Amino acid sequence: MMLCCSISAQTTKKGKGNRLTIKEIVNGQLSEPEGELVGTVHDAWQRYLKGKPQKKGEKIILDTKNGYFRFESNRSDIDDHTYVEMCYWNRSDGKQLVAWNSVCICEGKPVFTECTYLETSLYNPANHEWEELDTDPIECCLTEKETGPSSYGYNSDTKSYFISYSNPPKVIQMTEEEYNKWYEVKPMVIFELPRMGKDIIVKIYEGTKITTMTLKWDGMKFHRTDN
Repeated sequence: MMLCCSISAQTTKKGKGNRLTIKEIVNGQLSEPEGELVGTVHDAWQRYLKGKPQKKGEKIILDTKNGYFRFESNRSDIDDHTYVEMCYWNRSDGKQLVAWNSVCICEGKPVFTECTYLETSLYNPANHEWEELDTDPIECCLTEKETGPSSYGYNSDTKSYFISYSNPPKVIQMTEEEYNKWYEVKPMVIFELPRMGKDIIVKIYEGTKITTMTLKWDGMKFHRTDN
């Protein structure tokens, strides 16, 4: 299940209505090497800035023209592919929507940990401040049926397994056998932020089935289209 929350970058750019560049956004996000994944990307970014070679299997792309950053790690000893993306959209109201996307693919399937998530936030160049989003512009395009329920697992009080949806509220109790069968095909969602263009690609994994859709940008928000 995806996780969306606000970016907490400290980046500001002094100047009259100046938008942030992708390099300034990345510098702000990687100012402190906090956490396992962020620390890895931070170290790779510092090597990039200093013109030093990256570790084996690691690569950084900084596309200043298209406002896109990407860190990739492909380990040769295991089938493990991790990537981190950052990009932004210039909204029609003058503000910038910024996104950080972290994905781990292992043996051809997404793996979700505390290091895999999607974050979005809003930067206002007029006052050089980050603002809270009322609703997440990406998450609102998807349903719980597609992203998976809000919570699931074993309830020690009822001594049964369950999946719980929040919109509309619904709890389904299951036997262990039913739960294990559901867990094998529960939805897993990953995102691909755009380096070229403005639209986001969404991939939903359900067992061996993969559904792809495009979230199209209209200048202020995203709209879904099924591919």
